[in-house]
Amino acid sequence: MAQKVAKKKRTARNAELTDVEKLDPMQWIKFYWQQQADDDPYPFLAMSSVLRLHQLMTSVLEQTLKKGFEMSLTDYLMLKTLQLSDTGTRLLSRVAWHLLVHATTVTIATDRLEARGLLTRQAHPKDRRATLVTITDEGRALVDEATAALSEVDFGLPGLTRDQAEALVEIVAPIRKEAGDLDRAH
Repeated sequence: MAQKVAKKKRTARNAELTDVEKLDPMQWIKFYWQQQADDDPYPFLAMSSVLRLHQLMTSVLEQTLKKGFEMSLTDYLMLKTLQLSDTGTRLLSRVAWHLLVHATTVTIATDRLEARGLLTRQAHPKDRRATLVTITDEGRALVDEATAALSEVDFGLPGLTRDQAEALVEIVAPIRKEAGDLDRAH
């Protein structure tokens, strides 16, 4: 009678992965996906990778901005959007669109930033339903300081070279476009 040999269950720990790969959550997700499904794991891995990177990146950015400048990432991005505009003034609704947030979020940020003297708010001269926001000189100075601090932490993307950053922007651009990230105001 033949002896039955116990088959050891394959796990990520005993898989043919390097020690470094065993520490990477995407590698073990890929390993288990391939054990349990026949379809391609890479669309899910791409989504998971982007979401994990977003979480890690925004955590560093938020911590740097809160600790050094007493502002949120939304506050920073709002000031930076105004600073990069032609005149330093934008419609509040356009700022919300650029930041991909609800108008209420930028209204609350406007309240905070206006109270600190970093921007001003005024009614649109021709459309009383619209509100304009303008970055102040103090806002410009603070956003420059904050940008320098974020640069020191590699904008939350440690180890990314300039060439890699350019390649990342190029790779993501058509995906953003396909997902609907288009400015239809022009």
